[in-house]
Amino acid sequence: MFCLVHGLGVGQAYFEPLARVLDGAVVRPELREPQPIEELGRRVAELLSGAAVLVANSMGCQVAAALATDRPELVEALVLVGPTVDTQARSARRHVLRLAIDGWYEPPRLTATVVRDYFGIGPVDLMRQARFALEDRIEERLPRIEAPTLVVRGEHDPLSPARWCEEVVALLPSARLVTIAGGGHAVHYSHPRELAAELSRWLAETRAARG
Repeated sequence: MFCLVHGLGVGQAYFEPLARVLDGAVVRPELREPQPIEELGRRVAELLSGAAVLVANSMGCQVAAALATDRPELVEALVLVGPTVDTQARSARRHVLRLAIDGWYEPPRLTATVVRDYFGIGPVDLMRQARFALEDRIEERLPRIEAPTLVVRGEHDPLSPARWCEEVVALLPSARLVTIAGGGHAVHYSHPRELAAELSRWLAETRAARG
């Protein structure tokens, strides 16, 4: 079973391309009410009947990490796509700038989806959730995650630069970094088949190693 955990301000339409190509049951929580990261992790846990492969993007990686440390029995494996927050860019201003740069590397239909979702949640709730995300310290949770983890970044992702993703991998007890050529921050949307193929290979290796 896969559980898709979306990022800040967006809904599950953001994951639709990947959901269509994944092989297996998919749980797709909507986490659009502003809450602390730990509480969002508990909300995802309530939807899981057993261990799942958590596939998360952006702030969703913070939610997945919180769930993986609090309820490790519910996490078979983690896939962190464009994890945030980069420890060297912990400010709203820098993230807005990076998000604007990322727009050059994303499909126009994704930009339209994000704009629609941002208007749907509204600026007040969007900023409240952004503060929760910026206050969260994913780097403190990563060393405590027991589940094997695949860290994925797009080649051109400005929100999750290579240096930061390498730091994430170094902090995790069991992790691998994969870069999707040509991608930005949302490779699950722009390159779903490439991501699904990397995920399938990695899961097969991980499960075989477990015996």
